Amino acid sequence: MNSSWELDIEFASLNDCDAIAELHARSWKEAYRGMLSDHYLDYKVDDDRLQTWRSRFAKPKYNQKVICARKSQEIVAFACAFFCDDDEHGTFIDNLHVAAECRNQGLGAVLVRRVINMSIEQYEESRVFLWVLASNQSAISFYERIGGTRIEEAYWTPPDGGNYLKYRYVWNRLQNGKK
Repeated sequence: MNSSWELDIEFASLNDCDAIAELHARSWKEAYRGMLSDHYLDYKVDDDRLQTWRSRFAKPKYNQKVICARKSQEIVAFACAFFCDDDEHGTFIDNLHVAAECRNQGLGAVLVRRVINMSIEQYEESRVFLWVLASNQSAISFYERIGGTRIEEAYWTPPDGGNYLKYRYVWNRLQNGKK
């Protein structure tokens, strides 16, 4: 990770909800343009993500943890994981988003590694997975670079009403956060 600036990585709180929703919406607008419908991204994603995150923070699932990275008190990245969520695949990383100005500096890998380490150390779960849209080549390249393995495909029906191919990536047989 770029060491020219300091980051704080910590658990998110209810006070972070709106900033997380804003980063999530911005990330989808940037990454999913041409994948999700323009109408959804232009007119609905902001309210949709805000409603989603307010609900998640108001009534979190028992196994939900959200970690965020801050630069000068501003949230520049976050990951939301549901620990021991799947009997076969383990801990589910449901969201991983990094602000555009902080990408390609290792921050996404730091957050994935943090989730993996938490899964192992706090839950004795060495299996971690996530889903990624098949058309999101930059994310696929990133997950493969940091040791993810594609194992299956399915379809996702997102809030825009579409139906999109997605891949499951897994990190298995982990010890101390290393494959």
